[in-house]
Amino acid sequence: MNQTKARMGSIVVLLLIILLIGTLIFHNLEDWSLLDSFYFTSTTLMTIGYGDLVPTHNASKLATVAFALSGVAIFFYGLGIIAGYYIQKGQQFEEYETIKIKEIVSNMSLPFKRKKGIKK
Repeated sequence: MNQTKARMGSIVVLLLIILLIGTLIFHNLEDWSLLDSFYFTSTTLMTIGYGDLVPTHNASKLATVAFALSGVAIFFYGLGIIAGYYIQKGQQFEEYETIKIKEIVSNMSLPFKRKKGIKK
């Protein structure tokens, strides 16, 4: 579990770095505002691609291809790790609850519970 938390932290930092690098690249190559560059970077990483911002220079088109190929893979890898962490936490909670319920039921004395050895 601790390894997963460490990996999750690393992925979050890596995703933030990728967002920052992409924002700065498109801000410089396309002369977009930082907000527009961040918006384009985010929509590219999430594979949304609305098409309202489009690279116009050859260098920025090549950067977009390289950024999309590497960034999207890392982005979805990160989402997978984060989702896996929460799935694992949910399974642990279920196991804990199951154990607690079994303990409660085994400690209950039910009036209709048959005693061993008595046949009617």
